[in-house]
Amino acid sequence: MLVLFGCGEPLEDKIPPVPQTQSEEEKKPDLSQAISKRIEGDAEGAIRLLRNLNEQFPNSQEILIQLGRSLADVKKYPLAAFRFEQAVSCGASKEIHRETAETHLLAGDKFNAQLNFNKFLSHFPEEKNVWLTFARLLAEADKKTEAINAFSRVPDLCTHKDALTLATLFYDKKLWAQSARWFRESAKREDGISPKPLLGLLRISLIEQDEDQAESLCLAIEKTYPGSIDSSDLSLDAVDLLRRRRLADLLDAGISTDEKKFSVMAKALLLETSPEKERVVSSGSKIPPLSNAPESLNEIKPDTPQPMPTPLPSFNLADAFAKPAEVENEQSSLENSRTAYLNSSYTQALYFAREALKANASDAEAWRLCSQAHFQLGEEREAEMTILEAIRHNPFDLVTRLDYLRIARETLPSARYLAELEKSKELFPKSTEILWELARRYHLVEKMPVTASILYKEVMKLVSESSGLHQQAKMELFKLQSM
Repeated sequence: MLVLFGCGEPLEDKIPPVPQTQSEEEKKPDLSQAISKRIEGDAEGAIRLLRNLNEQFPNSQEILIQLGRSLADVKKYPLAAFRFEQAVSCGASKEIHRETAETHLLAGDKFNAQLNFNKFLSHFPEEKNVWLTFARLLAEADKKTEAINAFSRVPDLCTHKDALTLATLFYDKKLWAQSARWFRESAKREDGISPKPLLGLLRISLIEQDEDQAESLCLAIEKTYPGSIDSSDLSLDAVDLLRRRRLADLLDAGISTDEKKFSVMAKALLLETSPEKERVVSSGSKIPPLSNAPESLNEIKPDTPQPMPTPLPSFNLADAFAKPAEVENEQSSLENSRTAYLNSSYTQALYFAREALKANASDAEAWRLCSQAHFQLGEEREAEMTILEAIRHNPFDLVTRLDYLRIARETLPSARYLAELEKSKELFPKSTEILWELARRYHLVEKMPVTASILYKEVMKLVSESSGLHQQAKMELFKLQSM
């Protein structure tokens, strides 16, 4: 035992060492040299190094991010966006969605820029500058409701152009009070007032039949921006307004009743106005003097007390903004429903839409708002039933049809949804939204590349080559042809 155990060599010295595996830290690529080259301004050298590293570590998000940034440095934006997308698919942090979106935007691909901005903001909603960029993109894409919601996140950051865009969006939604408010905001935020906000206010005054306000605006616009009304689509309405309200003054000024140019009529009225005699907007009818009226002041009996004339209000640009935003006509139930929906108050939107339906059960817009509110509240069955009612009362409205398809995508089986898409394409053959959705369905779900290619080509024919949707369809077509 002494020989065996006491005098022999230690057992552990006889056991061969276990080979050490490479640590995780040693497996990570060394990006220091590539980053140094990028800092020094040698982006091309950084790209060469990073591409070599990418071959060794094809799924490294760190390499892909640095490669995307280096490609963006040399203004190869489509390739940079592609690398950022790869990084995201390899598990890069959510912050990279912002760089991906910005690079897509620089590449002219506004469609994918929207998608990535939306993903970024879902995780970082406090980024106000990103909301503003996202809102502008949505407005350009004619996504009215989404754009209004995005702009409403950052009202203090809106420039006068943003305010004008927001006013136009509200106008398209027939929310006159909010539209007028943002037309005023646009004018206030601009260095000097351009005619566009004033023309917008004039449109709303004519719609709401506020003729006093409309007349004041007409003359104020003509005085400040001569000819701007004649060059707009409001010319005939403005001529009719002056002819109806100022006929006597126009005849006194020698203007023919057949005159069709607003600037000629307005100029005659503006020349009549002097510091001693300010009378532009009348609160009553313009009736010529009676034939038996006294011809001179001497014919008036001295003992007859004469009332002092009430001075008529003068016109100026301040009249356009004198009406405070809070003092608006009472909104209808339908307008209240739209407003509540845009403010994400879906229960209130549903309540007001139902009030509108009590007054008119055939109101397709009220049914549509009901459906949208139900859908946002997660009540898909009710949403589907009410949107079908909206379609029944207004079967050829594209907005209603698109809302139905958004709901049908969640509620119908795949085959039935495809049939609804085909039916909608027949009804609205020029709708790029329906064509795009149908192409994507055949491409990704039905796996029918030939049909998808035909639809992508149809989309490209309908939109301009500079649009993001055209570029995206072209890219998808290229992918299909490369398969």
